[in-house]
Amino acid sequence: MFSGPLKKETAETLARRQFYGGFFFLPWLWMSNYFFFWEIQKENEEIRKYCRWSLICFIVSCFVAIVWWVCMYTLYPDSSLWIIKPDADEFQVGIFTKALNQDYLS
Repeated sequence: MFSGPLKKETAETLARRQFYGGFFFLPWLWMSNYFFFWEIQKENEEIRKYCRWSLICFIVSCFVAIVWWVCMYTLYPDSSLWIIKPDADEFQVGIFTKALNQDYLS
């Protein structure tokens, strides 16, 4: 498996870097690390360790994000963070559209 352009030492280094890179709020690196080294992890114990922990960290980070979203949407359903409430008598555009129109008109 290591006879191609990706040597054993290079693969271990890449797996380690992608694993640690996921801690910089990039959980997609954990998932790509797991899938990229899917076949190689069966042959190398070090890569297997990083792949296994990458998958665990990805699942945990997704679970935490989903719990946070559910809590925010249920505790603050009418927050102005994600809902722009229109006025009763007039049409209200979004904050960004309003800012763009003011810049465009001036």
